[in-house]
Amino acid sequence: MIWPIAILVGLVVFGSVYWLKPSPRDTRLAALRLDAIKRKLHVRQYTFKPDSAKTGIRDAFTGTNYTLMDPKPKKRDSGELLWRVVGQQGWDNDGLPEGLAWHDQGSEQDAQLVTRLVKELPDDLLLLEVYSNRVTMMPAENKTANAAAYEAFLTEILNSVVHS
Repeated sequence: MIWPIAILVGLVVFGSVYWLKPSPRDTRLAALRLDAIKRKLHVRQYTFKPDSAKTGIRDAFTGTNYTLMDPKPKKRDSGELLWRVVGQQGWDNDGLPEGLAWHDQGSEQDAQLVTRLVKELPDDLLLLEVYSNRVTMMPAENKTANAAAYEAFLTEILNSVVHS
């Protein structure tokens, strides 16, 4: 009678510990985010709520934001939003690749820059925000994602838009 109880207790303890083990996806995302932090990117969870009446972009979405701050900000920089691109269908997609839409309109040069850089990004882009003192992106974090590509993407935009 003691053997079945001992086996049952062992299975309960083993099952509880095994259940706490992170999945392979969680392990991959943790490594990706840690690598991004080591590369001086700010990582945080964020829910974006679009202005549906203004843009035609309907769905709010939650994801992980990667932000690169300007290492040499101008004095008294308020962090004004310059432009924003969303990875959903919207009414205004002038000059952008298919699947992307403007939420806050940028220039033709901004559209060309986004079109060129999105082709090089090994991940899908859900959101890209360019401020006067930082650049923020929300990628899909697919299996092909890597922090070095995120850093290169954000640095290129920061140098092209903010420092021009």
